[in-house]
Amino acid sequence: MTTFIHNAWYAVCWSHELVDKPQAKRVLGEDIAVYRTKSGLAAAVEDCCPHRFAPMSLGHVDGESIVCGYHGMEFDRAGCCKSIPGQKNVPSRVKIKTYPVVEKHNLIWAWTGAPERADQALIPEVHWLDAPGWTPVTGTTRYECNWILLVDNLLDLTHTTFVHQSTIGTEDVASTPITTEFGNDRVYVVRDMKNTVPSNFYKRVGGFDGMIDRWQRIWLEPPSVVVIDAGGVPAGGSRKEEASDGYTGIDTRVVSMLLPVDEGTVDQIWAFVRDTQPDDRELDSDIKKSLTVTFGEDADFLAGQQANMERFPNKQMLNNTADAGVVQTRRLIERWIESDTATAEAAE
Repeated sequence: MTTFIHNAWYAVCWSHELVDKPQAKRVLGEDIAVYRTKSGLAAAVEDCCPHRFAPMSLGHVDGESIVCGYHGMEFDRAGCCKSIPGQKNVPSRVKIKTYPVVEKHNLIWAWTGAPERADQALIPEVHWLDAPGWTPVTGTTRYECNWILLVDNLLDLTHTTFVHQSTIGTEDVASTPITTEFGNDRVYVVRDMKNTVPSNFYKRVGGFDGMIDRWQRIWLEPPSVVVIDAGGVPAGGSRKEEASDGYTGIDTRVVSMLLPVDEGTVDQIWAFVRDTQPDDRELDSDIKKSLTVTFGEDADFLAGQQANMERFPNKQMLNNTADAGVVQTRRLIERWIESDTATAEAAE
């Protein structure tokens, strides 16, 4: 059974990564070539020239067209062939498959479902990435696992106590029970930690040197964007929305755009966004180094999970109390997959 949701938008790369040279991307098992035209528009075609099946990602951009690097056939953004070297007439039937593409929030989003259903209003809400007052640090990490395992990992941060002791983990995360909230077809996993020791990461980002109150509120934006709303204030202090005078805490978002490459591989296109010290480039560097280590530690465990799932296909996972949000979110994903499959079947 597939775990893919086709009629949806997926971030395939950061805007600054897309230049005139086509890039090869695999999205939900489909190989596409993403490129930027001379006028700056983002576009995507199937990474297979209809002529001799050469990868279009090995070609180049010429003005508003992409040119196959093997025999020089040229295609416009609509997929129509504009020229064939050595041939005066170009049959109208010569076309290449294209994908709807939108550039928003400093990301390139591609739609892999029915093109006529590509509604830009369905692009996941990640406004923090380019909103005033927020400073992002960005990166991309690849995991050798199914994308839903990474959703599990990001929703339930209990593991940070054990896996990430040198960076973001503290004892209080695992020992503090979660609660779940529901709304707008979302499951919110909430953890409030009072009078806790700040992690090494929070000491660096927030400048805390004493006990703090921390919070985490995590949810999945359909189809595959996980948002972690996290922050901290000196113990007993007020959160930003409640503070009547000077705010001494930090608000952050960890926004993970998950790109299912295939059933056993996923790219995490991530951003850590903060509301403090916007011009501190040294802090940017420290955050990137810390999170690169953190996500690398996760990658080892997730690859092991995937291997064991394939090794023991009939085993069932054991759910604990802390898994409540994960279990409920998986049910949401199952509904989204069923709806997407039904839509595709109805269109056939």
